[in-house]
Amino acid sequence: MNLLGAHPKVSVCVITFNQERYIRQCLQGIMDQNTNFDFEVIVGDDNSTDGTREVVIDFANRYPDKIIPLLYPNKIGGTQNFMEVHNRASGTYVAHIDGDDIALPGKLQAQADYLDAHPDCTLVWHRMELFNDNETLCKPNLPDVSMFEGGEVLLKDVLRFGSVAYHSSLMYRASARKTRKVEGDTLDYYYTVEVLMSGYGKYLEGVLGRYRYNLNTGISKKGRGSKFVMKVYAEHLDHYLSLFPEFRRDIFVNSLIYLLVELKNRRMSAFFFLILAIRSFSFVSPGKFISYLKQFRRINAGI
Repeated sequence: MNLLGAHPKVSVCVITFNQERYIRQCLQGIMDQNTNFDFEVIVGDDNSTDGTREVVIDFANRYPDKIIPLLYPNKIGGTQNFMEVHNRASGTYVAHIDGDDIALPGKLQAQADYLDAHPDCTLVWHRMELFNDNETLCKPNLPDVSMFEGGEVLLKDVLRFGSVAYHSSLMYRASARKTRKVEGDTLDYYYTVEVLMSGYGKYLEGVLGRYRYNLNTGISKKGRGSKFVMKVYAEHLDHYLSLFPEFRRDIFVNSLIYLLVELKNRRMSAFFFLILAIRSFSFVSPGKFISYLKQFRRINAGI
């Protein structure tokens, strides 16, 4: 039993805002995890205006030895909610789950076991089942990651291709995360890159979670939200261009791929990647770029 003060092996970080319909199922999936170690659950509610906060309080009352509620008096935004929750984590390993996604049985144990057995690994993902509210979409997330030998993902891989997994499948080694305070907005990609600076990532084959996909919800789904996400993503890549000059070619490939993606989708955010491609230009033969593009499509079949 974790007595909220002792250091648990795993901290599960949950961020939520106006997810009354989903947060109960999310938290119950975590509490139903069967592990041979202690874990804590830190839930940050970003001043929800529906019944989300009441559900979080109910779970904290039912599981006072496990759940730490962070109930902000004012809305602070997704980035700061993420920072507050993850900064509060005291576990050796930290898992992240968005408030509308679901952990399936065995998730925490499988990820912690892998990190225990592989000290050079700093991050573990797993496959997730995609679904929507009415279950008309229900399929496993099965990107082809065979180009990553042994399922191991390196820093250069995410700088070249971007994210390779859903954020709610993430568990990382707490010692690998350095950033404790940020100004402005960040995406989960930012922290993935930071953690991979200290080791490699591993993609587990098992489907250990469910990712809720609804076309009209979430900042990255459509319209101005998509433009916002692409702008912040391009800003992250520009930052890495200065931070990792040895990976200039990988960042150029990434920016060129997303330039094509945004042009294909007729989005004005293509401009961000055009500028970045110019800034990061490196010679890549047409044949090599086509090979990279095919690999990207194997990871991101829906793009």
